[in-house]
Amino acid sequence: MSIMSVLVPFVVLATGFTVIMILLFRNLQRLDEEAGEAWSRVQEQRMERLDASRRLIDALSASAEFGDAPTDDVRRALDACRNADGIEAAAAADSALADAWRALSAATDMRRATALERAHEAIERLGEIDSRLPLLERLYNNAATTYNNAGVTFPTLLVAKRAGYAARPLYRPLHLRGASDQASAADAESLADKSPRIMNAYMLWAVGMSDATLEEADTH
Repeated sequence: MSIMSVLVPFVVLATGFTVIMILLFRNLQRLDEEAGEAWSRVQEQRMERLDASRRLIDALSASAEFGDAPTDDVRRALDACRNADGIEAAAAADSALADAWRALSAATDMRRATALERAHEAIERLGEIDSRLPLLERLYNNAATTYNNAGVTFPTLLVAKRAGYAARPLYRPLHLRGASDQASAADAESLADKSPRIMNAYMLWAVGMSDATLEEADTH
């Protein structure tokens, strides 16, 4: 048996293995980039939501009717959300913001806020953003899960360390109640009679939160 008859198959196998490793390496990097881009889209909407939330809080504070509303906790939560460093910190800060909104709703009749002219634009903007965010969050979580699974699955795990693999945390904040819950908690017909402008998901949230607070108070 000549040395070439042994060397050629070995070179072919080695070359094939190297090509496969390179492809797996690049694929893992691509999955990481896709997850990063998906998170950037979530971040963009998060920042827009924080801006709209700030405008809503400013509108409440500027109104004589809501001048005494305890908005400081929401303001601090908004600042924490903006300064959150990393996905896990963002999820925790966003959850705290949801709690702060609930506390404000417990102390304030948010149904009246929907009638404020200055608050209307901010509330509408929040409704638009919150209609898009769930899809963007799912896209990021799906991309992160695909990347995370690839990095620990054979044979990609053979190149994971060299590719700088690090599992991406999922983004799972405690959100405000869903729009369907708000619709069931509010009397849609009476709301429409009061103002045809206030029928969107975020406005229903404001009303629903107030209704829920009143219901909880009645049970104690």
